[in-house]
Amino acid sequence: MPNNKLNPDTLNTLEALWKLEKIILDSLDFHDVVQKVVDAILTELGYLDLGYKVVVLALVDEERQVLKRVSLSSTLEAQKTREVSELPFELIVIPLTEKNNLCIKALQEGTVQITHYFPDILTPPISPENALASQKNAGIITSMVYPLKIRGKTIGVMIFSMNKAEDAVSDQEKALLRYFTDLVAMAVQNSRLYSNLENERSQLKFLNDRLEQLDKLKDDFLSVASHELRTPMTIIKSYLWMLNSGKAGELLPKQKEYLYKAVSSTERMIALINDMLNVSRMEQGRVVFDIKRLDIVDLLKETLSDFKLKAEEKGIYLEICCEDKQIFAYTDSGKLTEIITNLVGNSLKFTRSGGIKVQIEEDENNVKVSVIDTGAGISEEDQKRLFHKFGRLDNSYQTVAESGGTGLGLYIVKLYVEGMKGTVRAYSEGINMGSTFTFTLPKELKTN
Repeated sequence: MPNNKLNPDTLNTLEALWKLEKIILDSLDFHDVVQKVVDAILTELGYLDLGYKVVVLALVDEERQVLKRVSLSSTLEAQKTREVSELPFELIVIPLTEKNNLCIKALQEGTVQITHYFPDILTPPISPENALASQKNAGIITSMVYPLKIRGKTIGVMIFSMNKAEDAVSDQEKALLRYFTDLVAMAVQNSRLYSNLENERSQLKFLNDRLEQLDKLKDDFLSVASHELRTPMTIIKSYLWMLNSGKAGELLPKQKEYLYKAVSSTERMIALINDMLNVSRMEQGRVVFDIKRLDIVDLLKETLSDFKLKAEEKGIYLEICCEDKQIFAYTDSGKLTEIITNLVGNSLKFTRSGGIKVQIEEDENNVKVSVIDTGAGISEEDQKRLFHKFGRLDNSYQTVAESGGTGLGLYIVKLYVEGMKGTVRAYSEGINMGSTFTFTLPKELKTN
């Protein structure tokens, strides 16, 4: 019968290789990996006892186009090479154009290079005299340079220096070195990718943190500025009202025209300030909702009565469906009034012909309110930008000349609706095709 048992040397080798893989592949930190790989071959495979005294890992620096030493084995002989070297280990870099250097030759040809002459692997930048001094001080006889290949690309070399001649190196030793360097190439590449990913993640976190700080500073500034502006703007509006009502004497027609424009601009500024304050309060969680079970139809009729005269002045209709019914939902009457005022006010601005219909529907769980107009419409691209802070649109809706919008109204609508456990959405078939804004309110009080 054939003997399928592995001999003790093979078993020891396989066990050593398993340990080697575990040591090298267990860590993803680049600096940890590159040091482990130069020590592992000596300690785990026992190559130190076989005469291997110095192991060097050098990697290609693509940006500088050089081969750079990155790690050196922790052996006495390695320390001796450093003691007499005219350059610190980390400053030993070889230009990729130095084809006479065996490290560059191994790198470019992808083949193992062997030498008994240290200048072959150190010059330049080390002078031949200094290279020979390092070789003598460490007692090195032979050095073998193995290329590190990964996915068909050579990323560096490993140098194995020993105190024995080339012909004393067994075929098994060479085969294991070949396997080992393939493993090293994989470990180095993985650790590089991981380190790059960690660096990018850290940079992204820093940028995100910075953006959050800037966003908070901006919100704080808007809040403070809004508070500081509201009082003087209210005073200005009061004095303009007194002038307009003739408290300071009769005005000429031209003066009244100018005053009307000043009052309109002041009202828009106050509306913007109030919007910014509302947003600031909502985002800081300082808005309190007074939720009660209310007749939505009755509240809508009361709110829309203020808009009917404006609709008549524009020559368009404004109607509410289900006027003769009672439909109840849980809502904050003040917030709901602001929501309807915003949505119907927008429709009035952007509807030049036809009209506006406010529709109320209900199902088992929710009341659905829709504001449907025949106005300017919204492009498909712009619909994606609705309900965002300062969401002025490029192609439709808020670019109508007379809009005077702040870009905050729909954002506030969204905050209020969601604060009352509802949902809001918008739909339009496109420019000049009208728009429909729909929001829901719960029929039962949600406690969570």
